[in-house]
Amino acid sequence: MGRCTTIGSIIRDEEVLIAHDETAIQIGDHVILFLVDKKHIRDVEELFHVRLSFF
Repeated sequence: MGRCTTIGSIIRDEEVLIAHDETAIQIGDHVILFLVDKKHIRDVEELFHVRLSFF
């Protein structure tokens, strides 16, 4: 995600996980992100956007 964004934590099955370098985001996870500059919001939204080709 670059230097502008940091994963703060992941909510998985009602459990709060602190993200580390080896942490993988799984289907159904809720991700809490910290952005240094709000101008990058659209870029981050695009990373998490599901495309029709996914199905």
